[in-house]
Amino acid sequence: MINCSKMNGNGNDFLVIDNMSLALGAAALADAARLACRRREAIGADGILAAEPSESADFKMRLFNRDGSEGEMCGNGARCIARFAFEKGIVKSNDMTFETLGGSVRAAARGDRVTLDLAPVSVAEAVVDAHAEVDGFEFNYTFLTVGVPHAVIFERERSRSFADYAPIGRAIRNRLDLFPEGTNVNFVLPSLERTGVLDVITYERGVEDMTLSCGTGSTASAIAGLLLGITGERVEVINPGGVNRVSLEFSGSDLISPRLEGGALMIAEITILPEALR
Repeated sequence: MINCSKMNGNGNDFLVIDNMSLALGAAALADAARLACRRREAIGADGILAAEPSESADFKMRLFNRDGSEGEMCGNGARCIARFAFEKGIVKSNDMTFETLGGSVRAAARGDRVTLDLAPVSVAEAVVDAHAEVDGFEFNYTFLTVGVPHAVIFERERSRSFADYAPIGRAIRNRLDLFPEGTNVNFVLPSLERTGVLDVITYERGVEDMTLSCGTGSTASAIAGLLLGITGERVEVINPGGVNRVSLEFSGSDLISPRLEGGALMIAEITILPEALR
């Protein structure tokens, strides 16, 4: 049996585990993510987050996607685990620093709202406004890494329904000639009525489907908008699951320091029973 909290950040949902005792190894967490995150068959979630000891920060965040793979970083997940760590007494202050595979994160948890100072993003090697095609779908994309790889595609209008973006997102995600490690894929529609507002939907690598929100995707979309001159340094990102607010600050000529603010809701305390893991 595994005790966990069910949480969501703008509809990006997770099973969050206190693993400070290291009772669960990486293989056990990967198996639990693959089995317990099945929707309708088990509990259902986009992935598992685990808080573990760190030698350099207050704790370490481990992220295991729904397919069992370990992810480097997740913005919405980072907000959730920050609130979880404070609520569960893993940290004593609601201001904290934690380690991820995608870099160190500073967080401030204030009730169900959490603000993250993400690791600086290098845009020196970003691919900006390149052209490509998959399955008859032509697009221009900007590619950069915000802890994890992201392709950002700006559209003038939504060309299909939310669910119908999944096959296109999957095909782009699997263009390993362009993205050797795969990529998350963000489809972005700038608001015509409000300056600095982006509507973003994301196909997430590891989840292998469209999700209601992606924090690093919101951040990558804001950075791409800045590089292309579409938006400025403060961006409101509207996801199907809620709103993420992104602030960007240049640190030198090719480094951007992002701040991400949004919701982190605690939904339920759950004991995962053995039958969910088979």
